[in-house]
Amino acid sequence: MRSSFSSVNLLLSSCIMAAVPASAWTWSALPVKGPAIPAPKVSGHASAATNDERIVLFGGLTGSAGSPTTDDLWVYDKGAGWKMIPSKEQGGTRPQRRMYAASAVLGDSFYLIGGWDPGEPGSGGTFLDDIWRLSLKTLKWDRVETSLPYPASRHSACAVSSDTIAIHTHKGLLLLSSDGRDCSVSEQPTTGDGPDGLSMCGSASLGGDESGRMLIFGGSTRTQELSSAAYVLDTKSWTWTKLLSKQKGEEPRPIASPCATYAGDNECIVFGGATLGKDGYAGGLIPQDETWLCTVNKGTATVGWEKIASEDPSPEGRVAASLTAIGDEVILQGGWDPVSKETYDKTWVLKK
Repeated sequence: MRSSFSSVNLLLSSCIMAAVPASAWTWSALPVKGPAIPAPKVSGHASAATNDERIVLFGGLTGSAGSPTTDDLWVYDKGAGWKMIPSKEQGGTRPQRRMYAASAVLGDSFYLIGGWDPGEPGSGGTFLDDIWRLSLKTLKWDRVETSLPYPASRHSACAVSSDTIAIHTHKGLLLLSSDGRDCSVSEQPTTGDGPDGLSMCGSASLGGDESGRMLIFGGSTRTQELSSAAYVLDTKSWTWTKLLSKQKGEEPRPIASPCATYAGDNECIVFGGATLGKDGYAGGLIPQDETWLCTVNKGTATVGWEKIASEDPSPEGRVAASLTAIGDEVILQGGWDPVSKETYDKTWVLKK
């Protein structure tokens, strides 16, 4: 998920990625040079791009349901791959282990927001309302004094300006504002037709024109109904718009837990997620391995979908992975296959 705000990066990425034919996109596994470099083998983790084209990744579930969560912190550098940051280098206090947190970058800070610590099997765990800030200069944590107004899990976060993160929860929209030192959280009323009651959505900045627009796609309701709708939030008017699809060809099915990232002005890329079998949740989740280029027509409030990078090699279908754009690359990491029960650690790179 593209979660950091930088007008320079958005402009550069727009020039690189915009107007690329769908057929030009290809997946490749990150090559291993010399001894194998470890990479995060997790799902339901928090991840965001920094303004200097790194990726910060925290936490997640280490296996199938019932396996432990982790509090590991990883940083990805282009050319160098992944590096796990030793806990002793992260300062005296640090976040507890968790999954299904949200995250975003503002300036020189990575923000970790809420999530769920499953605890011991059968305990129900703890849903979290805390907010943590990681300095991208020192890689040390401090806990933000303010908290969310309610615990949140399976929510989405996206930087929509240089000092504001929009947080979409199934209960509504929250704003995290920061001046680099002090933070505040508020509930933001919205108008329009929005993704009410949905969680496990894909989200991305639409960027480019600095309008602070956030896209939400897919997700599930608490009654286990999946969505194939795409919504855009205009943060100038705090208005949601449900995008109309005039697709004549194939388009994404109702899906939960996809991952998404910025791909240029009015464009994003969506990968994976899971659909339901004929018996609904009782029949299990069916992982998807499709990659889609989503194009939003701001003037007509419509959305177009084009399947890209469909030739092998390509990543296996999965849920709860992360998709992050840095420069001219899109990095896919982690995720879990609800059929094979496999958690992935291979890093995939999508490029034109």
